[in-house]
Amino acid sequence: NLLVFAVPLAAGKVDDREVMLTTSLAFVLFTMVSAAVYLVNDIRDAEMDRLHPIKSKRPIAAGTVSVRTAGSVAVLCGVAAIGIPAVLGEWGLLTIIGAYALLQAGYQLGLRNVALVDIVIVAAGFVLRAVVGGVASGLPISNWFLMVTGASALFMVSAKRFGELLNQGTTTRQSLGNYTESYLRTIWTSAMFAAAVLYALWAVELGSTRTDNYAVVSTVPFVLILLRYAWHADRGKAEAPESLLLADRVLQVLVTVWAGLFLLQAW
Repeated sequence: NLLVFAVPLAAGKVDDREVMLTTSLAFVLFTMVSAAVYLVNDIRDAEMDRLHPIKSKRPIAAGTVSVRTAGSVAVLCGVAAIGIPAVLGEWGLLTIIGAYALLQAGYQLGLRNVALVDIVIVAAGFVLRAVVGGVASGLPISNWFLMVTGASALFMVSAKRFGELLNQGTTTRQSLGNYTESYLRTIWTSAMFAAAVLYALWAVELGSTRTDNYAVVSTVPFVLILLRYAWHADRGKAEAPESLLLADRVLQVLVTVWAGLFLLQAW
């Protein structure tokens, strides 16, 4: 959900109080709607999650949170996420949040079992998170930014599926039966290549309007981040992206260097 702040960050507007207030509202609302979605997902997947060595520790699967409580919280979060922007007249926010909710509803109602479509829907959720930050703050959203975000999200999601198939097979996720290791590898390698090329083209465009080379130089750590992540993905270790990032010091250094250069070019 921190992707909501990506557009203001890229535009160098994090010191603009009004921009950050509206973006923070979008962040809270998207956290609510995504919480509702994940709660519903965990309720539906509780039985399968109990067969997974890590997912079995999720509160609903472990029985520490009841289905009734989880369902009630999901409803409250969903109503608030839709109701607050409607009351405030923030129609742009309402449209993006509504689009995310509809996509996720389709996912839960059967699209999760359609090969490729399920991966695209999950990746689209990350793109919408980035878009809602721009809509909330009133800042223009670069087409390059959207393409890089989309390709990077597709890379991470397909690498995650690859890890799930490699490590768990179809035991804990029936939809994985629609895939083969070679097909998922094709998706994540293609998406990685696309993300690298698109970012390089974007960086050259950004650099053409400045006297410094921060944008162009940032391509190096960005590509290295993709390659380091791919190293984990190839070994089936990208099933939990957040755990991977917290455990890999090399990846943390690369992300820090890239973020520093990106911030420098933004200002």
